[in-house]
Amino acid sequence: MIYSDENTSQVEDKIGEVYDGGVPIAQLYIDNSNVTLTEANINWDTASISAQRTIEDIEEYGLSLNAIDVSSGSKVLLDFTENLENGGGGDIWADSKITVSLLKDNERIELELDESREFNFPKNTGNYLLEVEFVHPAGKAQYVGNVIIH
Repeated sequence: MIYSDENTSQVEDKIGEVYDGGVPIAQLYIDNSNVTLTEANINWDTASISAQRTIEDIEEYGLSLNAIDVSSGSKVLLDFTENLENGGGGDIWADSKITVSLLKDNERIELELDESREFNFPKNTGNYLLEVEFVHPAGKAQYVGNVIIH
């Protein structure tokens, strides 16, 4: 990102900025509400924070969470914000890769994420585990949600 400082007219290249913050917060924006996804498996290491967490049975864990009701075929925005409580600061988007999947009965359905980080839930109804993986040079963070598509 290139920006201009109004006071000095200096231009600085910030593309190579290193993210030195904590594990980002993942949120879904569904219709007029937002839902924070729950952190699951985490392996994150920066100068300001080191976080590790392992969940053995991710499907069992995710499906035990409060349900998130969505309509079949609905479009959802996925967003990540800096977690200021555990480090914050830096560019969470630099060199990041994000994947979104639904799990049901040990079957994985990959959902396509567009450039705006929007995706559509399938038309098939039922109870699914939503899995979001955020891979970044600082590490990997997995988020889950118990989704009921109706």
